[in-house]
Amino acid sequence: MIGSSRKLTLSIIPWLVIACLLYVALFVEPKAVGHTVQPSAIENRDRFFGIAVVNGSDLWLAGADGKIVRSDQQRSQWTVQPVPKKVHFQDIASWDTQRAVAVGNGGTIIYTENGGVSWLLADAPTNDVANKLIDVKVYEGGEAWAVGEYGTILRSADFGQHWQPAREHEDVILNEIIRVDADTLMVVGEFGLILRSVDNGANWQTMSAPTENSLTAISFRDAVHGAIAGLQGVRLATSNGGVDWQLVGERVDVEPEVTVQPGSRPGDMWQDPVTEHIFALQWVASQNSWVATGAKGVWLTASADLQQWQSGRLSETEMSWH
Repeated sequence: MIGSSRKLTLSIIPWLVIACLLYVALFVEPKAVGHTVQPSAIENRDRFFGIAVVNGSDLWLAGADGKIVRSDQQRSQWTVQPVPKKVHFQDIASWDTQRAVAVGNGGTIIYTENGGVSWLLADAPTNDVANKLIDVKVYEGGEAWAVGEYGTILRSADFGQHWQPAREHEDVILNEIIRVDADTLMVVGEFGLILRSVDNGANWQTMSAPTENSLTAISFRDAVHGAIAGLQGVRLATSNGGVDWQLVGERVDVEPEVTVQPGSRPGDMWQDPVTEHIFALQWVASQNSWVATGAKGVWLTASADLQQWQSGRLSETEMSWH
């Protein structure tokens, strides 16, 4: 009798387990246990293409997959900002702490009026061929200019909300635009293209260039002295407001004692940076010098007259493109 009862009990146990599991599955609501892990605002996989400095302290960064982040004055905290469209943003610029504009792939332009708490899509024209916007600049009074693929030049007069074309399309990529003075604008692009307007963008003139290399960056230290950089390390200079351009910087003086970070060694210096592509160039008034950066971690500095150059490299193992 006892044996029969034991057998009956053992045969019921599996059915009781199944019944309990079914009850849990159907009637017991699962609850999360633990804490949600918030991803860091800046991750190793991020790729940032544009930077805007606000009042010399706060920073905006814009990059791949629609990511825009902003820092506080101490750079101690970064905040990811919401955007209305997830595209690769190629550049960003700001008028002040509240108003900024970003441009990117597909002719996308977004703007903010509240420090990036919210971003809105701008009213900007596109074409049926190619629309990536590469560079944006902002100036006083809500003025903004953007350039990119297919010879696109756009302008805005209302802090980036509405944009109009400033030139007919052309099968060429434009890489950077800059205002030289109250009436003069200049643009650089593929195949040694240099454009100049002396009537605030109403008309454009193609300037003669001593190179066919694609030009990627342009900067001026005053209304007459400017510099251009491009692929294969090409560097140009003007002393008459961009009317004439000459090749400069064919000889670079390497100073082994110059370092850019702890651990740099004399071997990190490039003897011939002329062959490396240069992607960014800027006149830095506080240092009374030009600064340029390029492929494989290359950096260059030059005297105000663009005659004396120094070069370096972030690391001998730095092979990525910037």
